[in-house]
Amino acid sequence: MSSRLIAAGVTAVTVFLTHYFPDRNDGSGAVAGGVFAFGAVALGLAAVARVRPLPARSRAERLRLMGLTLALGVALGLGNLLANYGIASLDIAIYHQMIEQWSRFSVWSALIAGPLVEELAFRLVLMGGIAWLVSRFTDDRRMIYLVALAVSSLIFGVAHVLPSTRPTTGILHATGVALKSSAAGLVLGWIFWRKGLPYAITCHCTANAVHFVVAPILF
Repeated sequence: MSSRLIAAGVTAVTVFLTHYFPDRNDGSGAVAGGVFAFGAVALGLAAVARVRPLPARSRAERLRLMGLTLALGVALGLGNLLANYGIASLDIAIYHQMIEQWSRFSVWSALIAGPLVEELAFRLVLMGGIAWLVSRFTDDRRMIYLVALAVSSLIFGVAHVLPSTRPTTGILHATGVALKSSAAGLVLGWIFWRKGLPYAITCHCTANAVHFVVAPILF
């Protein structure tokens, strides 16, 4: 219990800082985000601990996993870019919409704040919550994992085409973005379940960083 509360507190402070800085113009939003993060992490870790206990790892093992996570993040970022390039090549309107949409994201939100909040919401809270719910009906941990992974990844994909947050040009654009985002959700969900939340966050941040650096070359 104490370790979960410590993790929740550290995460809450991190979310507050990532949303308050560097602009320092949304203190109430940053506080709300920190409160959400504290509750999400505390409840999410409690739910996940019942169905997905992680083994204790040595420092060397953690370093090895972090290297693997960074490599997967690079691969995921490049894969996402190639998928975007393929989707954009179908219609010039999609190309222009992608360029306009990416121009609204700051480096800070794309590389730090966004991945942190998305991993808390979609992996810890959503995937962990679904896993806990499924565990009420079965003790089969493989089944629990597969259902939680599939459902959370699908929702993650759909969330990336909601008109209020990321408008698309039509059904072709929306379908492509939903499919490639759901595929990314599968990778991030697998990392979260098998390795842990910090590794999923690191992978997501790395993928976005690769996208930010390489996108100008392709687009």
